[in-house]
Amino acid sequence: MACARSLLLQAVLRGGVPDPLLNISIPCALDLSGSTCPSDKVVGFDGWRLPSGRVVRGMAALDSLVLKSPDFLILSDEVKSHVASEATRLAARPQETCAVDADDARNSSDCDDTIRGPDDPSKIHYNPSVDDYGCFVTKQGENNCYNYGNDVLTNTFAQPGRGSGVCSHHDRPCVPNTCDDVRKAAESDGLKWMGKELPTELPDDGHYVSLHIWPKSNFHWLRMDANFTWSHKPGGSKVRNYDNNGKMITDPSKCDVSPWSTHCGYMITKPSKAQLY
Repeated sequence: MACARSLLLQAVLRGGVPDPLLNISIPCALDLSGSTCPSDKVVGFDGWRLPSGRVVRGMAALDSLVLKSPDFLILSDEVKSHVASEATRLAARPQETCAVDADDARNSSDCDDTIRGPDDPSKIHYNPSVDDYGCFVTKQGENNCYNYGNDVLTNTFAQPGRGSGVCSHHDRPCVPNTCDDVRKAAESDGLKWMGKELPTELPDDGHYVSLHIWPKSNFHWLRMDANFTWSHKPGGSKVRNYDNNGKMITDPSKCDVSPWSTHCGYMITKPSKAQLY
């Protein structure tokens, strides 16, 4: 019988919900040292994270094994379809080697306590190295779009509703991934629903966030900065102020953050009051 070994992988989806873990069987001889550069998209599937923290992508042999594994097959049809499509696309890209991939790093620092940004909307700026003392950089892998959107660092990969007791820390997901369910969970955390009209003025207190849904699969949040452009933190990856097309975001309803294809609308959050966990 051919030698095989068990491997625990994480499908890197760069969304608000924690990435799924998959236990697969691979041949002992399969070389996992190769990888292409990160995806040219800023949200969605970007490879398989190994237990070491390194991300492997563009490896057709590994993709084939994962996509047929029992753990992968129990994921939602929407996730399976997106991952299969993106895995094929990434495998077809030129086999370049990246010397440094910032998104593959698991950083840590002294940013261990909850940190809240300002309630004054004129002080909300896109500056990851300074924002919340730079902790969205040094604690990159432990905070997601909901943390960044609210400008509240918790190091818990915060979920809408969990901080206000809608669900327990172990529930996956905390609430169903629909506009109504995630909005209501966020309202429970202290956010205020504002509707679907694009904000054109800064609020008196707090700042605007935009909610997007990958139907039946995941959520994503964008944050309006003081200059009326929007920035976001896809999952455990770095903070950005552009969409999948590399364009600065001025209207969340029209930007490309696919597969988060449903734009739900806008809410106001106040960092000093938002209950995140």
